Amino acid sequence: MKKLLAFVFVLCFAASAFAAKIDGTFYTAEVPEGWTAEVVNADDNSVSSMLKAPDNSMAFVVSVLKADKDLTVKTAAEQFAAIHNATDLKKMEGEGESYEYTAVVNGAKAYAQVFKIDEESIGNITIIGDHESELAVGIFNSIEFKEPK
Repeated sequence: MKKLLAFVFVLCFAASAFAAKIDGTFYTAEVPEGWTAEVVNADDNSVSSMLKAPDNSMAFVVSVLKADKDLTVKTAAEQFAAIHNATDLKKMEGEGESYEYTAVVNGAKAYAQVFKIDEESIGNITIIGDHESELAVGIFNSIEFKEPK
């Protein structure tokens, strides 16, 4: 019985951990209550949003860039990695073209993935904080990009 109650408690905690669907303008994400999303940069070629915890313990920078012959997934990944002074940029295994790297951003650990969304769009998600935590992985996996209008 104790094991059953503990399991139910864990399920309730997990369900409450992702209690809100947040609209980040060009994406949605499942996050705990209190998280905010704010567009921090937008121009004709890109848009970026900061998704962050209320206590600033973790943040996600979610970006979409317009792909063209000069800006491919690889060149975008190289540019992001250079901005963050990352030295471990590598191509990821699996379907679709994507790259990952780790870095230190403003003194905090960061992990980033740069990937093809579609023929016209490149995505970037950078996690600032403990990117290996269940919370970070859950939020990362919940991010869904909206269809362009």
